[in-house]
Amino acid sequence: MLGELLSKILLLLFGYAMPAFECFKTVETRPNDAHMLRFWCQYWIIVAMVIAFESVISWMPMYSEMKLAFFVYLWYPKTKGSDVVYDTFLRPIVMQYEPNIEQRLLHLRAKSGQLLSFYVKNFADKGTAFFMDVLRYVVSEKPDGSNGERNKKSGWSPFATKRRPPSPPPQESIFDSNPDAALVAEALRATIGANPRRAHNGKHY
Repeated sequence: MLGELLSKILLLLFGYAMPAFECFKTVETRPNDAHMLRFWCQYWIIVAMVIAFESVISWMPMYSEMKLAFFVYLWYPKTKGSDVVYDTFLRPIVMQYEPNIEQRLLHLRAKSGQLLSFYVKNFADKGTAFFMDVLRYVVSEKPDGSNGERNKKSGWSPFATKRRPPSPPPQESIFDSNPDAALVAEALRATIGANPRRAHNGKHY
């Protein structure tokens, strides 16, 4: 755990922060040095490619340590591996598929506005629905004002008894598709549910 954290800190320092600062100094102090500008462009292109394919190769053992060593190899003044990696591996592959890549990027650039608006609208809709769900939950859990005042007067405490569980949602009647059957069912329910008065000495009260 500690080794992984240390590798991430070193990678952030020697893989991103220091090369970014050296690239900044080159742009500001030596803007006419085409060789160094090209070198740092090569470095960041290779770094971007590594990050793009990181999900495929990150399963390898000691990946963070190898990534750190590779980045240092790319920019270290005595090795300057960016020139080697770029000219030997990256440039021939990209030049071979450059027309296809450029066509796909142009298509994505043309559709980027629609994609952005779609994701923003989707996020806004989901956020609004989530907010309304939370609001309905809070309102449903809020006790009624009259009941609260009545409970205060009677000395009733909400901790004395358990909260009654909410009633189940109404179910759809099985007679909705048949009105005549529904009328018959209602008549039977009314007949069975009627409570006759008890007889006392032969008389009904």
